[in-house]
Amino acid sequence: MNIITNIKFSCLQLVTVMTLSGIILSSANSCVEDVDYTVENEGTIYMAQALESKSYLQLFDIDTIQDIFFGASYGGIKYPDIDINVKFTVDESLINAYNQEHGTNYIAFPQASYNISGLESVIRAGTANSDPIKVMITARQLQIGKSYMLPVKLVSAGSSNIKDDLNTAYFRIDSLIRRERDITNLGAFSVSHENNGGPGAGEGSPKLVDNNLGTKYLTQGYAPGMWFQVKYNTPQVIGAYTFTSGNDASERDPKTWRFEASNDGNTWTVLDNKVEYFFSDRNQTKRFETTNTTPYTHYRVTVVSNNGSNLFQMTEWRLIQYY
Repeated sequence: MNIITNIKFSCLQLVTVMTLSGIILSSANSCVEDVDYTVENEGTIYMAQALESKSYLQLFDIDTIQDIFFGASYGGIKYPDIDINVKFTVDESLINAYNQEHGTNYIAFPQASYNISGLESVIRAGTANSDPIKVMITARQLQIGKSYMLPVKLVSAGSSNIKDDLNTAYFRIDSLIRRERDITNLGAFSVSHENNGGPGAGEGSPKLVDNNLGTKYLTQGYAPGMWFQVKYNTPQVIGAYTFTSGNDASERDPKTWRFEASNDGNTWTVLDNKVEYFFSDRNQTKRFETTNTTPYTHYRVTVVSNNGSNLFQMTEWRLIQYY
């Protein structure tokens, strides 16, 4: 940044007369420096949120309203002598140009997903930043997996100049963040077909839910329709589950299965159904989302078929809850 320095000198003549052993110590001249600094773009108005790192948002898929803020700032090392009124606009027409330049696919935030406290503010005399403007976002109006953008542009700053390359904040998210927790081991686990050595064997059924990718469950008596399940004392909502394939012999992997839920262990609702699914690697973890919002006490996987073996194996099964 170029610094223009104006140095004003005022000289003060100091005369000191001292008498010491008949010696007169006399005067000295000294100068006191009064420095007035200015910088390039002094007084230019800009949006700090126009910086890429400050306009990228992390929004959670929750019911609570989430707030973000924007405003204008006074550039330089001084402060304005008078109030500066600033005005903004939401300009969705800028999204297409942004996508073309950056190779992205953002879409506009739906009107129902946000409210703005206002589009005008003021940088008060003697301060560097305007009073903040709040955007209140309702994440439940957004869809998981979609990328959204809200371009906010500074359009007026009284008689002050606006910095062209910092006049627009492209508030954006790549996807909502879903808070989650693994609740597999909060319930009682059981299987329809156990390992020949029993549950305590090296590849017994508890290995399927031990949260250890170094172990696996294997049963030697696979038959179509075998199942494994978790039963909870109180109903829970499961939003996703994961499978981790076994360490060998892909013909033992599940190929077609149903993910089901029940509140009595007798009547089952299918939450997810996979047909002719293929794991491309060993010890490969795959995640499967559901649209389930109903709490159930029982969750099970019914394995309709594997890849042709009379054995069945899987390294891990986890149940995920969003909150």
